[in-house]
This record gives sequence, structure tokens and C-alpha cells, in this order.
Amino acid sequence: MSKPDKKKKASLQEIELGELAHVSNKKFPYKIVHGWDLKSSHECDNLWKQAWLALFDQIQHTEADETKQKEILDSISTEDIHWDWFGKAVAYSTEEYEWFHLYADDKPQAACLIYHPEASALEPGDIFYVKFVAVAPWNRTCALRLREFHGLGEIILRAAQRFAVKELKLRPGFCLHSLPKAEKFYTKLKMVKVAGKEDAESLAYFELPQALATQLMEAN
Repeated sequence: MSKPDKKKKASLQEIELGELAHVSNKKFPYKIVHGWDLKSSHECDNLWKQAWLALFDQIQHTEADETKQKEILDSISTEDIHWDWFGKAVAYSTEEYEWFHLYADDKPQAACLIYHPEASALEPGDIFYVKFVAVAPWNRTCALRLREFHGLGEIILRAAQRFAVKELKLRPGFCLHSLPKAEKFYTKLKMVKVAGKEDAESLAYFELPQALATQLMEAN
């Protein structure tokens, strides 16, 4: 008989604080909150989808030519636009999952969900698997406007790595299956693309080796 799933307690903890440079040259304090929280997931859905609609409306009003509209859309990473963060929070609420949200300017700027433990494909030991990670639409490259904040994907992954080592007792390192447009970002992080580990959707598998994960964890 299988063991029943152990549900998470709805306890939230601020695990990291810092400061972000805004496109306006203002400084904004940020916090990374760890814990399962339906409210945070709902805010990601609500605020991020509103931002997508506003951006698409801006593109249509700025550029009448449909070919150029498509070029602008192609400059933005929209492969995760269908993600339902509230639904994910309902589905992934057991103890092997850990949730992280980065807040600044009273809004969720990035979100990350990890699974643990996961056996490393490169080196001995258990690491964690990044199930989902994303930044808000206004923090993404777009040919039409500048990003509000930079580097949030790396910041939230770094916080997850620190948490995994300190609290979950995993060794440094993590892995994931990348959306096609995100591969450039993970290559920039010096993650290793491992052949033969693609998922059912043919998404490439990337893993960050222990030495580089240690460097990432120790960076400011």
C-alpha cells in the first residue's frame, strides 16, 4: 500500500532580502518568500496575464503591420504564457516540492517551483529539479520596451540553491528541462546540456555541475 501524500503546512518565510535596480534608475527592495501559498500563485496568474494583455494591446497600437507585430512577439519569451500558477499550486502541494516567490514593488516579479531529491546525471549525489521557473512579463526582453528588472531568474535560482543546501541537505547542483527559448539563458549560466535525457515533449535536459552551483550559491 502506498503512503499517503504529506501535505505542506501553509507557512511562509522570507529567506532572502536585497535590492534591485529598476529601469527608472530607482532602487527597489526585494524579498524572496519560501512556502506553499495559493495567494502568491493567484497573483502571478492575475497580474502577469493582465500584463500580457496590456503588452499585446500596446504592440497592436504601436505597429500596424502584422509582419512587424510578429517580429516584436518573437522577441519575447512567451512559451510559458499558458502556465496556470494557481493550478500548479493546487497540484504540487506535497513535501517533495518547494515554492519560491520574489516580490518587489508589492508584486510577484518571479516564481520558482522545485522538486527534490533528484539524482544527478553528472556526478554522485542528490540535487533538485526545477519544475517551473519564470519571471513576470515586464521583466523579459522585448523589442518594444525595456525590462523593468534584470537578472531575476538567476536571483531566484540562487536562493533556491542556497535553501536546498542549507535546509534540504542536498549537495550543490540542480537540473531542469528547458523551454526552447530559455536554452540560451541556461547556457549562459554554464549549465551542461545532457544528451539522451530529453523529456516526453523533447525538451532538452540541463544540469549545473557541483562546482559551478557552489559558485552560484556563494555569489551576491
